[in-house]
Amino acid sequence: MMTSHGTAHDTAVSAVDKWIKVSKQTSSLAGAAAVFVDDLRTGRNVRTWSRVNLEQILPYRLEMPRLLLVVRAGALFLPILLTWLALSQVIGPFAQFIQNQQPSANFLWFWQTNPGESFAGVFELGHVALTAAAVLAFLSVLAMRIAWWETSRAERTEHAYSEMLSAVEAYFVSVREN
Repeated sequence: MMTSHGTAHDTAVSAVDKWIKVSKQTSSLAGAAAVFVDDLRTGRNVRTWSRVNLEQILPYRLEMPRLLLVVRAGALFLPILLTWLALSQVIGPFAQFIQNQQPSANFLWFWQTNPGESFAGVFELGHVALTAAAVLAFLSVLAMRIAWWETSRAERTEHAYSEMLSAVEAYFVSVREN
């Protein structure tokens, strides 16, 4: 039968392994953290490690969805860019239209109706507005997805970290008592 010290050791090792996996540090542990984890797994130097502040060796680490944040930041100005691109394509034909055909024409009417197909149809107000709305809808969904991802990830990470700290401290208490 396994002693409570042995059970505490197994629980601590399991909790540290879970924390390393959840915090995505399986291949990035270095220095004292790598030595600590190796010593903990093998049961070496545990009396020495039991006197060290565990939070300094294995600090709390939360992974951020970097790619999603970069996509969101990059796409944030896309509707404005599309609108200004369309304006740049419509302004010249509008100036010619008011000089040659109808001096009192309304720019928004011209942009929406594109009389005489003065500019490429893709730059018509309706198309630009629909495209900008689609991009904004995508950004809204992306922002909600990022918020959900960050929240759920933080909850899992915090839980795993607190479990790891508790398990390792319980093991170290048994080491200090022996």
